[in-house]
Amino acid sequence: MFKPFTQTAILIAVLAMASACAPAATPVSVISTDLPIPTPAPTATAIPASPTPGELVIVAPNGSPPILDGTMSADEWSDAKRELFSDGSELFMKLHEGYLYLGIRARAPGMIVGNIFLSQGDRVSILHSSAALGTAVYEKGADGFQQTQDFVWRCRSSSNSPSAQAAREAFLQEEGWLADISYMGIPEELEYKIAMSDGSLRLAVTFTPASGVSVRIYWPLSLADDSIKAPQGEFPKNMQFYPSTWATVTADNISAWIEHIGD
Repeated sequence: MFKPFTQTAILIAVLAMASACAPAATPVSVISTDLPIPTPAPTATAIPASPTPGELVIVAPNGSPPILDGTMSADEWSDAKRELFSDGSELFMKLHEGYLYLGIRARAPGMIVGNIFLSQGDRVSILHSSAALGTAVYEKGADGFQQTQDFVWRCRSSSNSPSAQAAREAFLQEEGWLADISYMGIPEELEYKIAMSDGSLRLAVTFTPASGVSVRIYWPLSLADDSIKAPQGEFPKNMQFYPSTWATVTADNISAWIEHIGD
C-alpha cells in the first residue's frame, strides 16, 4: 500500500536534482534604440551659488575714517572690505559714525570720474564726482525714472584752503555726501563719504575714464540697467533703473548702529 507513494517521492527527488544541476538562464536586457541610454549623474561638488538679483548683501566693517583727498594710502583702507568691479578694479567700503566710506581704485592708470547710484524707495540719487561734485535725483514714474533734480556743480577747488574746506563741509551737510574730485590726489582713485542714518544703503557704483573713452566700469556685476549705460556727458532726463539688481551695504548690527547715531 506504500509503493505508489515511494515512486512519487523518488520522481520528485530526481527532478529536483536535475533542476539544481542545470545552468542558470542568462537574463536578457532589452534597450530601446529610440531612447538615449541614461548616463550616471555627476558627483555633486560644493560650488558657491551666485547671488540672484536682490540677494547681494554686503556687511561693511567699522573702521577709521579716511581723509577724502583722493589718495588711498594703505593704512587708511586696510580695515575696509574689498570688492571687485567688472574689470577687476577695486572697491573698498567701511563704516564710521553714521557714514559709509567708499574707495575706488581703477586698474588702468589715468583720471577717472565716479557715480554712486542710491535707491531710496521710488527715488534714485546719482552722486557724481569729476571736476566738481553734484547730485541728480530721479523719481519713479509710469515709464521708468524721470529726472526731478539736475546736477548743480559745486566744490570745484582741489586746494586745501580754508574756503575750499568750508565749501566741502557745507556740501556734506546739505547733500548728505562728499567726495574728492578727479583733480585731487592720485588720478585713478576716488574716495566717497555718504550718510547712512538707517544702517543700510541700496546702491550701485560706476566709474569711467575721464579721457572720454566710452566704457563704464561697474559694481555689482548683476547690474543690467541704465546705471551702466548712461553717457559720460549729460545724463538723460529719463532712465531705467532696476534697484533689485543692486547691492545692499549694511552695518553688522543695524539696531546698534541706529542707536549709536541717535546718541
